[in-house]
Amino acid sequence: MRYGDISYFQSGVAVPLFSLYSRQSIGIGEFLDLIPFSRWAQFCNFNIIQLLPVNDTGTESSPYSARSAFALNPVFVNVQSIEGSSEFENEIRQAKKDFDKLGKIDYYRISIWKRSILRKIFDNRYADLKKDKMLERWIDDNPWSRPYCVYCTLKARNGESSWRDWPDFRDPSARDIEKLWKKFEKDNLFQAWMQFEAEKQFGAAVAEVSRMGLRLKGDIPILINEDSADVWAERKYFSLDDRAGAPPDMFSYSGQNWGFPTYRWDVIEKDDFVWWRSRLAQASKFYHAYRIDHVLGFFRIWSIPQREVTGILGYFNPCVPLTWEKLGSAGFIRETLEYLRRPNYGIDQLREFLDGDTDRLVPVCFTQLEGSPDRLLLKPEYSSEKAILGMDEPQEVKDKLLKVYWNRVFVPSGDENTFYPYWYWYDAPVLKTLPQNEQERLREIMKENENAQNGLWEANATKLLSVLAQETDMLVCAEDLGAVPPCVPTVLNKLNILSLRIERWARNWNAPYSPYYDMDEYPRMSVCATSCHDTSTLRGLWKESDFDRDLYWSHAQLPGKAPEEITPSVARQILMHVYSANSLFCILPLQDYFALSASLSKCAPETERVNIPGTVGWANWCYRMPCSVEELMDYSSLSSDIRMLVDARKRRPMWKI
Repeated sequence: MRYGDISYFQSGVAVPLFSLYSRQSIGIGEFLDLIPFSRWAQFCNFNIIQLLPVNDTGTESSPYSARSAFALNPVFVNVQSIEGSSEFENEIRQAKKDFDKLGKIDYYRISIWKRSILRKIFDNRYADLKKDKMLERWIDDNPWSRPYCVYCTLKARNGESSWRDWPDFRDPSARDIEKLWKKFEKDNLFQAWMQFEAEKQFGAAVAEVSRMGLRLKGDIPILINEDSADVWAERKYFSLDDRAGAPPDMFSYSGQNWGFPTYRWDVIEKDDFVWWRSRLAQASKFYHAYRIDHVLGFFRIWSIPQREVTGILGYFNPCVPLTWEKLGSAGFIRETLEYLRRPNYGIDQLREFLDGDTDRLVPVCFTQLEGSPDRLLLKPEYSSEKAILGMDEPQEVKDKLLKVYWNRVFVPSGDENTFYPYWYWYDAPVLKTLPQNEQERLREIMKENENAQNGLWEANATKLLSVLAQETDMLVCAEDLGAVPPCVPTVLNKLNILSLRIERWARNWNAPYSPYYDMDEYPRMSVCATSCHDTSTLRGLWKESDFDRDLYWSHAQLPGKAPEEITPSVARQILMHVYSANSLFCILPLQDYFALSASLSKCAPETERVNIPGTVGWANWCYRMPCSVEELMDYSSLSSDIRMLVDARKRRPMWKI
């Protein structure tokens, strides 16, 4: 769908769909809750509502762990609106009562119950549904639906285990899928019917949102879960030999391993990007704009060998690797390069890593280097993070062995003539064992190689992102956080893709004291926000021990010393400053608007946070609004404060580009 007029500064609210609740929803936000929420958003004069992904994730609460790039999550279906639900009125009423008592989202229980009650409704109506021409037409119009439905049916029949653990049909042909579609006709039709109803409700909500003059912004994750219908049925597009993640940064020493397969872009391109084009076409049914999650992955993805657990031993793909020819011509011999890729040690060197555990661990984990009896290296069976972390040893011992394993200049590679630099190569103990002249020569080569990447990444992203930017008329926004290569702004500007500015991270990290950028320095083609689903809220940030409140307060051009607490009046001053950003869009999380209300910000700040990256547990992805969407209209002071911000922003001249 087309976004429409953007001739003035736009404002909006970001909220996970699951965080909404209404008088009708059961335990979790639902598609139809967007209608009363949009009435409040319209009353606040917002332009846009931003959502997290709403794809089917099964019983997994993270919206980024989708089992389909196309299917919607049935957990967001409003059961009472479905024909035949009245037969189960008492059960539905009791479920709503039970789940509402919790005060938070018990995603697992809700998703299990929701599919169970939908199955009861479906079974009662099966005689009619198997002859339903509209449902039949919907299946025919959505080619992704048959493989998805068969995958879901087989997954259910295999105890919800991953397709990797199924006894058969782990790598299906198109003929297999067609046979299975017919063999399990009723179960497959149930899956299709849930999607049919989900699309119907989401489509109805989007129509109302549009009618109110609002726009909806979706979120399209770059990656897809390995245990998904897409990877199962479209195996040729995915590499299962490695996993995608993020390199180390100031927030994570060992980087991130997301566990998702990477793409085989050469195969996808050979098929004219049909899978991605179809994915965008599906999204355009519902969204006027969308956010490309981890857009840096279209420039280069951080690729991690399957045997590793963290992200520290990954490398960028694509990249210009160092070669034997290059290193050999610089005077390095094979033995030296192999030593830098897989170091060997004398016993005294190992004692520096392993301390008092050396004598016990050496015979278990190390073997003699062939031809050098006094040199030791890790045995093959302990040459992976999975093996080391799987040992029956205290964590402190595993950490010591990891430091031995991580001590290298080049990460392991399947090609003996190709060398990928280890992220911390410049600080590796093994580097310092080389003669000084070899260290200096290697540093020069590494710097030259680093500078050679930018052109490759620019060309790669231009090719891939052009498909996304030109395929639909949706407005395209990018999540470009992290270690950003110099070519990223160039490509995004060229393709009219908006970048992202999270205020707490929009700083000049190369300058003394890392000063914040002024709000008028933000690019016009950007989206500005106070926080996001992966960070603390504004109130939460204020409580973090390493947050310099006074520096922030000065950046916000506010007088005096920063206050100890964020009261509604303090929040109002901060949001007025944020709303002065030169960014075309200012889209803040709902929780940060709630800071304007004493009543809606009574809870502890940590309970407002949506997700803590790298952690697993009940506290993630379970934030629920402190009031119903209908009750939002009663908070007139909050709405008035927001309208003041939005209206002042709309009136600002847009002469500066």
